[in-house]
Parts: sequence; C-alpha cells; structure tokens
Amino acid sequence: MSVIKYTKITLDNGMDVILHKDKSIPMVAVNVWYHVGSKDEELGKTGFAHLFEHMMFEGSKHHNENHFEPLQKVGASLNGSTNMDRTNYWENVPSNYLELALWLEADRMGYLLDALTQERLDNQREVVKNERRQTYENRPYGMAHWNMQGQLFPAPHPYNWMTIGSQADLDSASLEDVQAFFRKYYSPSNASLSIAGDIDVNQSIDMVNKYFSSLSPGEPNDKVSRFDSSLSGRVELFMPDNVSLPKLYIAWTTPPHLDSSEPELDILSLVLADGRNSRLYSKLVYPNVAQNVSAYAYSSEIAGQFFIEATASPGHSLSEIESIIDEELERIITDPPSDEEMEIALNKIEHYNYSQLSKVGGFGGKADLLNHYNVFASDPEYINTFIKEYERVTSSDVISSRIKVLNENQVRLRVEPNAHLVPVELDLDRTIEPQASEPQTFKPPKHQKRFLSNGIEVVHVKKDGPPLVGCGVLIKTGATSDTKELPGLAYFTSMLTREGTNTRTSAEIYNDLDKLGTSMNIESRREFIFYSIEVLAKHFNSGLDILSDVIKNPVFPQDEIDRIKSKQLGDLQRSKDEPNAIADRVFPKLIYGENSGYGHPVTGNEESIKKFTGEDLKAFKNAAFSPDRSQIIVVGNMEFDEVYSICENYFSDWESDSSTRDLTPDGTSASSLNPVGIYICDKPESAQSVIRAGHTIFSRSDGRYYQMNLVNFIFGGQFSSRLNLNLREDKGYSYGFHSGVSWYSDSSLLVAGGSVQTDKTTESIVEILKEFNEIVSDISITEEELEDARNQLLRGYPAGFERLSQIMDNMIQLGVHDLGDDYFERVPENLKSVSLEQVRSTATDVIDPTELKILIVGDKQEIIQGLKSLGHPIFEVDSEGAILSG
Repeated sequence: MSVIKYTKITLDNGMDVILHKDKSIPMVAVNVWYHVGSKDEELGKTGFAHLFEHMMFEGSKHHNENHFEPLQKVGASLNGSTNMDRTNYWENVPSNYLELALWLEADRMGYLLDALTQERLDNQREVVKNERRQTYENRPYGMAHWNMQGQLFPAPHPYNWMTIGSQADLDSASLEDVQAFFRKYYSPSNASLSIAGDIDVNQSIDMVNKYFSSLSPGEPNDKVSRFDSSLSGRVELFMPDNVSLPKLYIAWTTPPHLDSSEPELDILSLVLADGRNSRLYSKLVYPNVAQNVSAYAYSSEIAGQFFIEATASPGHSLSEIESIIDEELERIITDPPSDEEMEIALNKIEHYNYSQLSKVGGFGGKADLLNHYNVFASDPEYINTFIKEYERVTSSDVISSRIKVLNENQVRLRVEPNAHLVPVELDLDRTIEPQASEPQTFKPPKHQKRFLSNGIEVVHVKKDGPPLVGCGVLIKTGATSDTKELPGLAYFTSMLTREGTNTRTSAEIYNDLDKLGTSMNIESRREFIFYSIEVLAKHFNSGLDILSDVIKNPVFPQDEIDRIKSKQLGDLQRSKDEPNAIADRVFPKLIYGENSGYGHPVTGNEESIKKFTGEDLKAFKNAAFSPDRSQIIVVGNMEFDEVYSICENYFSDWESDSSTRDLTPDGTSASSLNPVGIYICDKPESAQSVIRAGHTIFSRSDGRYYQMNLVNFIFGGQFSSRLNLNLREDKGYSYGFHSGVSWYSDSSLLVAGGSVQTDKTTESIVEILKEFNEIVSDISITEEELEDARNQLLRGYPAGFERLSQIMDNMIQLGVHDLGDDYFERVPENLKSVSLEQVRSTATDVIDPTELKILIVGDKQEIIQGLKSLGHPIFEVDSEGAILSG
C-alpha cells in the first residue's frame, strides 16, 4: 500500500492541523472536522448539529455573506455533512486560493455568532424542513430508518434520534439555545483541520497560525468512548408506505468504530450481499425473488449497526425473503466463507481504499480520511495501517462475529405498499479578505492515440498515483438508435451482454470480476454506450480479458433474458413510486415526442421490454458493436506501449459485422407537437412537488456552446445561481433548485428542476417563470455575474481531471462529439474570450419563456386550484407521459 505522508501539529488553542502534499493537480483540499454530532444533543433539543451545518454557510462577522459565493467565484467546490458523531466542512480550491479558504473557515469558527440573526435561523429551519421532506418523507421507504432508529437505540442512548432531528425541537429552539450549542462545541479545541494537495507545508502552517491561532479555545467537553444499546430481544415493526413493492429491513447493533469486529463484519457484509455471486444475491436477486438485496456494517464512534435490506420482486412476499435470509445467516456458520470469498472481499476493500486515496478532497478523500482517523483514533497514521486489520481476518473470525453480533437482539421492519489552552495574542484585522497568490499553471493531461491492427482506436492517458487503471470501451451509438417499436433496445442489449458469452456464464463473469475486486459499469445513454472497469494495475490484463469477452462474444441466453426482463419490469414498477424518476422519464417525452430517439425512456417501457427477443438483441449488437464505431479508453498508472500491447492481444480479432441496419436516430429531436403549458402527473399525498421546466436549444457543435454554459451557470448551474438563491435561500421553498443542459449532437435540452414543498407549488412556478423572463430581459446578465461564472469555471477546471473516472468521462466527450485532440487545452481560452454582449445575446436568442413546457409530479388535489390561477393551459399525464386530459 502506498504510504500517505503527512505532518501533524497542534496549535496552542488545541486545534489539530494535518498537512499532506500532493502536487498532481494545482488544487488544495481544506477539510475541517468538529467533534460534534447528533449524539451530543439532548432530548427536546435535537437537530442542532445538523442545523449548524446549514448555518455555517450563511455568513460570519468578517464575511457577513453567503459562504459559497467567494469560493465558487474562484472555481472551488465545497460542501458539508453531519452524522451522529461529527460535523465536517470541505473546500477544494485552486492552490493559489488556499488562504481565502482558511480565512473563511477561521471566521466562521470564531465569529459565526456575530452574524447569526433570527431571520437566518428561521430561513434555514425552512430549508431543513424541505431537506427532511426530500430525504425522508417524499422518498419511497424514506421513513424506514427513521422508524427503526429509536428501537435500535432505546433512550437514553444518544443515537436514539436521527441526525436531522425533530422538527418540533427545531421550531421551538430559541436563538439563545442555538447560540449556546455553538459555543459549547464549535471551537478550535474541538476541531481538526486537514489540508491536502498542492501546498508548501511551512507556508501553509504560517497561514493556519495567522487565522486560527488567536481563536479562543472552548471549554473541555465530556466524551463517551462506548455506549452499548440496551436493545433486548427481537422488535418487529410494520410501516405502510406509498410504494409498489414491499421491503424488508433487518438490523442489529454492533460494537463501535475501530473495534476488532469491524473488519470482520465488513467482510461478512460483502460475502453475504455484494456482487452477482454473493450468497444472498444468488438466492434472492438472481432468481428474481427480490429486486435487490444489500448488507452493510455501519460503525459509529460509540456503537454501530449492521443492516440487511431486500425489496421483494412482484409476486414474492417478504416472508419468503425473510426465510431465505435467515437460512443463509445460519448456513454461513456451517459453511464458512471460502478462501475465494475471503480473497474477493479483501480485493474489493483494497480497491475501494485506493479509489478513495486517488482524490485529495471531498467526501472520503485523503484530507477527509486524515481528519477521520485523527478525530476517532487520535492518530491519522491509521490511514496507512487500517488495511492491515482486514488482512488479518480469517474465515473463523467472520463466523465468530456473526455468532456474537448478529444475535437475537434485533429490529425487523416490514415496509408494505401504502491540556491548558490559551489563544495567541495577534494584531490581525479580520475584515481584510485575503488576496490570492499567483495561480498555478494547469495543463490538462495529454492523451495518446493509436489504432490497433483491426482499426479500433486506443486512447490512453497516463496518470501517476495509486496503482489503479480505468479502462473502457466506447460504442458511439445509444438509445437514439432504438426503433419506434422497441424503445430501450440499446439499453437492454448492453445490459445483457454481461450475462453470458461464448466462454463464460453470467455467474462466471461476475465471479471473475469479484476476484479482481471490481465490477463492470455499463452506461447506456442517448448517444453512446460505455463499458468500463477500474482495476489495480496488476489486474489490468485480467480485467481487459473479461471486458473484451463481454463486448465481442455475448450469447444472450434465454434464461438470462427472462430474468433481466422480470427484474427490469420490477424496477419500472418501483420507479413509479419515485417522483423524480417519473419526472426524468416523462419530461423528455413531452419535449421531443414519444417517436423521437431523444424522447422515449432510455430503459424502455413495459410494452417494449416484454417484446424483446434474443434475435432483437443479436441484431442490435451486430449492427452497433463494431471497431469502426468504437474506441478503447485507458487511463491510469501504466505506460502506453504496455497498454497498447495488451489491447492488441484482446481486441485485434474483433471484426465488424456485415449487418446493414441503419443506426440513424429514429425520429427527429425537434420539439414535439405537445402544446406549451403545465403538465401534471398526479402523485397523491406527495410531501413535495417535483418540477421540470424547459425547452430544446441548439446542438453541442454550435459555436455558442461556451456562451450557453456561462448563461446556465448564472441561471441555475451552481449554488449561488439565480434559481437556487431565489427558491432556496430567499424563499425557503426548496432544498435545492438548479438548471442544466443535456448536450446532444442534435437539439439539446435546457431544463430547470428541483423539488418544492407542496403548498408552495404555485408560488414556485411564479418564481421560476420570473427567473426565465429576467434572464432574457433588459436587466439581464451583469458584468459581475459573467466574471463570477467565468472565474468559477476556469478555477474549478483542474478539478475535473483528478480521478480516473473523470478523465474517462472527458475522453468520452471527445469521442462522441469529435471535439478535437487539443480541445481541453483550448477550453480556458474559449471561456476567456466570451464577451458580455455574446452572453446576453445568447440568453435572449436561445431561451424563450413562451416556449416552456412545465411538468409537475405532485398531489394534484392540493395544487390544481393554485395552478389554474396562473392562466396557463393545464394537462394531466400518466407516469409514462401519456396525456389523460387537458
């Protein structure tokens, strides 16, 4: 395992600081952990830790404005999260803006309360309400964990309540209550700061001292290292929900994080339910008894949990599923994990670990992990040694933990349809915002290209770092090549290719992938299909063997076709419970029309799925999968000559088929004849309304591409955009509302969307229309907005080349849209050259508020009267987009 080198210091006020240098790209990750979570609250005052996750972005004494704005202006990405034990915040910034991030973090650590007002508290309470609706109430099965939490950890256990807390507690909390909680926990002596990336360690320490060392430490807080649950015996719960398929949850409490049983339980979860050949998958999902099954161990600071979850397939009961799960839990004692199962589990854990270490920032990156182990183990060195705890686990250890932990004390839920610290004295003017140092020059990684002997092109990007390699095969056609009679054929064909070849059965394919600690990802989109795997470099040869076999030699066994059909029909039925899934299926159909390759659902519909035959799949595969329509993309820590040689070995015998089937997109992507207006898909008792609003625009090849990207960024493309500031920050109607462009070789799609609380649906539509009209009006885009958007895109540009998957995604865009080998080098200059006049004219020429089609998935009875008052034509559609009335 690669050793992560770091430096750790502790300031005089008690704050730990960890620094790690990684010069791979000119970005720096700043990561702050506060050792406070929901367990540090008390009954009657819950939800405070999560509330402060929101409040910390609202402004502090010396920067009394939104925390996102100055960072996103410089191209940073940022976020935060709260769990039962800790709250974290992170920013990934261009390296020359490190001081800006530290200035902002220090100010909200030391001076948040100076800017905390009743108005801000009230506003964020509303945002949290919408987060609760979106995360729990308006999501199928969303309240399951909520109902189980208190049973798993009976009071007075501090894990008794969910992190988001009780809304009644938040509503009754006074400003003084909230301030007292902050003073107790949000201080340097209860914090850990990690900085990783393109840094000079000594200079970074100087910056940290400049902004943090004079902040006052907090009072020492009592900490509990372990608190076992008092759960005794078996608790059985029942929860009706607005879902189509029943779901079973089984949970146990476990020892805390870093206990010796943790790696044993992690491995047990993988053996039970991770991968096509895992024990529960092979007994439940493969034979279509269940739509899905998962098992996972979640270890927290003072206690943990182990969950098994399974959703029933149509025609099967939870009792049947429960019986199989119980049988497998007993069987694993008498039939312990084999050497192969243990090897597969360890390979998966090793691969996941390297994947996390391949990025410096964000959730789970190196900066985050250094803080994780510093806070929970008081030693960041665990980042280098924790894998050894997994390597020592034997099959007998796994069985021992199974017997000891997964005992009769459990909860089952059936979801059925329906030291002396002192501050340093410093003379520092904190009102002065730090200026950036000179930006670091960034050049996108170069790619090399060469044709194999059969004409297929190999594209390679060398990326130093962990010994990982990502490899993919790009097929330059997709759902646009489906026939009108068989929508979803490209998707279904691509999914079935990995279910059996001339040399491997479906089970053998998944087993071979498991042995490499990886899985095969298949993206089937409108205009392309992409197969990819990510493996340790030592497994590249074996990985390419599997990948090439799946693409060249699928046989489409009838039993697998029947099985996947059944599963996909079940997934389709289940998706009708999810308002966002309905919106994503219906909206393109309203825009492009059902006969367009851009309008029908990529995954097909019930009628087409039932029709698919093996001959249909073979015909599509023979027509679409050929060297002259494909590219091999390889990114990672291997030299091109070696990559090329291995690709030649596995792909040079791939020949084009003689099929003459025309793969030209079936149907035009021009806007459909569906009239402009508001379309309602009724979802009774929805806690929120899911909204989509948009129309078609020009193709990806249009010269106004850069102008439109800037327009969208300002309009709804990031947190500080007009749409989100209006509907979330100003009105509190939504947890988040954004816009984006789906870029196609034919007409592209501009769409604004998000979820809003049901009783504010009409008001939200008014505000959405207002924003559409203003972006094209005389008070259009300002110079400041343009420069902010341009700078965010430019400064955040290097972050798009950090991970293997990101670089492969970039190479896909080159291949699909024929952008040119020097495209990524030209992006910064192309963005810099866009003028204010060009952006304004693009907005006014391209965006037409009078052509908007608006889709609302929500409770018709609750929202219809308000929508009628707007005076727009109203149509009702079903969950497949068919117009029912209007």
